Amino acid sequence: MKKEDISSKKNNILSSISSGRLAPAFKQLRSLSELLMTWETTDEINRLEQSYRYMLDYAMRGVADPSRNKVYNDIVRRMRRALDSLERHALTGDASTLYFNTLRYINMSNRESIASMLRRYETLTNDYWTTGAHLEPNSQASRENRSKRESLERDIFNSIWTTFPLGQEDVDAIANVFTSQRYYTPLKQFVISALLLGLFEYYDSRRIELLIDAYQSDDSIISPVACIALVLSLYHYRDREPAPAVVSRLKLLSDNPQWHTDLRDAFLELVRARDTERLTRTMQEEVVPEIMKMRPEISRRFSNLESLGTESLDMDINPEWQDMLEKSGVADKMRQLFEIQLEGGDVFMSTFAHLKSYPFFSDISNWFMPFHSDRSELIDNNDISDIVNIMESSPIFCNSDKFSFILSLKNIPASQRDLVKSQLNAQVDGLIELQNSSLDKELKKRSSIMNRYVQDLYRFFKLFRRKGEFKDPFKTDLNLVTVPALSSEFNDIDSLQAIAEFYFKYRYYTDALNLFKAIENLSCPDIQLFEKMGFCYEKLGDFELALQYYEQAELLNAESLWTLKHLASTHRMLGNPARALEYYKRVLEKEDSDSVRTNMAIGNCYLEMEQYEQALKYYYKVNYLDDKAQRANRQMAWCHMMLRDFEKAKSLYTDVVSNKPMPGDYLNLGHLALAMNDEENALNYYKLYITQGTLTLDSFAEKLQEDTDALSRMGIDTDIIPLIVDAISYSIP
Repeated sequence: MKKEDISSKKNNILSSISSGRLAPAFKQLRSLSELLMTWETTDEINRLEQSYRYMLDYAMRGVADPSRNKVYNDIVRRMRRALDSLERHALTGDASTLYFNTLRYINMSNRESIASMLRRYETLTNDYWTTGAHLEPNSQASRENRSKRESLERDIFNSIWTTFPLGQEDVDAIANVFTSQRYYTPLKQFVISALLLGLFEYYDSRRIELLIDAYQSDDSIISPVACIALVLSLYHYRDREPAPAVVSRLKLLSDNPQWHTDLRDAFLELVRARDTERLTRTMQEEVVPEIMKMRPEISRRFSNLESLGTESLDMDINPEWQDMLEKSGVADKMRQLFEIQLEGGDVFMSTFAHLKSYPFFSDISNWFMPFHSDRSELIDNNDISDIVNIMESSPIFCNSDKFSFILSLKNIPASQRDLVKSQLNAQVDGLIELQNSSLDKELKKRSSIMNRYVQDLYRFFKLFRRKGEFKDPFKTDLNLVTVPALSSEFNDIDSLQAIAEFYFKYRYYTDALNLFKAIENLSCPDIQLFEKMGFCYEKLGDFELALQYYEQAELLNAESLWTLKHLASTHRMLGNPARALEYYKRVLEKEDSDSVRTNMAIGNCYLEMEQYEQALKYYYKVNYLDDKAQRANRQMAWCHMMLRDFEKAKSLYTDVVSNKPMPGDYLNLGHLALAMNDEENALNYYKLYITQGTLTLDSFAEKLQEDTDALSRMGIDTDIIPLIVDAISYSIP
């Protein structure tokens, strides 16, 4: 059966279930099961339908049944599970995705149970330590053991990823991984990723319980990683009723203060990941191009640096470097990015995206392999062992980027590696010292682990060569407040406030607004809350609601300069220049009366009110205060034109078009030429307006019609408008 046919049938069944119509859903399920000849599943569907009919019979006879909801939810869960099994069975035969290719390969290779593989892995690990192989990493025995372990790790990952549903023996074996000291921490994290990836394919409540087991483990690295995997799983299935066992365990977690802290930190890390695309664009479109533009100048000025030794590259010794960066604006961008990096922002995505083409990343499991020095790729090259050790302790990069970094080093000369090593060592030491100096360094460490794991996941879903086959959680808003199983954890003002502020900071105004509304319902009137809600609405283009919240903020503090400015600008956007003018004048009274921006805004209000003499007073003041920019020339020219002072307007427009003209300037010059009875130049200016603005003749005619009142005010007979349009139509090829 084709994948499209399966998807269509699955969607129809899910639609019936979601709307509470289980009877047609049972009919469609049975039909699909019989078509696939999965008779055991057909029997299960029949048993479920019989239970449902009993429940309906009791309900229709008015029999009180306190367990009805529980029975109903259990039936729905088992129906969904049967549907998943049917879909998986239908696709296993010939679906071409990596998931089903891997599943078929495992099935053809006489599938070994996960429990059995984990026992073999435990034996290999024990041999590695008890035989002393770990003391000689490059010995034959050590290499053979390592090779077997790495091969088995891939098999374990693939089996956990593709097994559905997990049997009890496998569940017990995986649970033992998280509690036993006989397994490496890297393997434990590897298993968590396999559980998560499998959950993104098919829902299995046992997997979620295993993630809870991992979260509750004593391993300080595994616990925060499991927290991220757990909340992503719950978010992915937020429209699906959790199993009772999952609900019970989540309730027990809610009694743990650490869970509240971790949950909030996990939420913030997922929100921060949404900002990665913006940071990547900043690097690719702003920082890197500017640095590339500077390369010729850098080469010219610093052509002799190589002979001076690597110490000459220090910024303190070569201040011209910093001077160049400051003048170009790159320094500001780099400082912003560094601050974002310290906060956990993913500034390295653009850098390492180009280093994911190594064969190492062709294997899906390697995207989730924690970086540790006992790996064949890292031990085979003694020249980089020092850098490997630095990277292993580094809090800077995620695991995926660490592997990329080391793999790329193998291709550069040894002399350059020494430079990289010294610079990397300094940065790592600085960040470790910064982390250790923090008063809450343990909490910082947990959130840092979450941060790097989220980055690993982000790279997989965005950069893996077959990423299109996977459900990318980072394409969604990742708002954990919308997860029923977690929503009660975010119903206090402190949690809502922290997350709302985070959304607000990263300019996700819709998400921030939703949380600010929840805070508004739970708290007393607050000026900052109203200001931020007004600002969100303003950024989203809803100026009416923005004005309402700014006015509420004004009631609480009529002296707030920020609020007055935004009240003024919002009134202007709503077409109320008179009201905007009142607020701008109040702003001017409170701030420096020589504020260029506010004087300009007042002039604009008068212009919109067609009080041109008043507008000119403020525009002249603006030009006086900002003599070099002469930023009010364009507005002044229009005012003089409306006051029929055409010579003055012409002088100003001549200055305007000599310095970064806009298409509209040529339109106004055309109007001015008409008013001065210079029809020939008027046509030339209008043609420039059309070509510069890439307009059609019809859109030009509409624009002339819009300016009818202005043309009349200038003393122009508007009957000439259609003649102008026709004249231009003959002169333009």
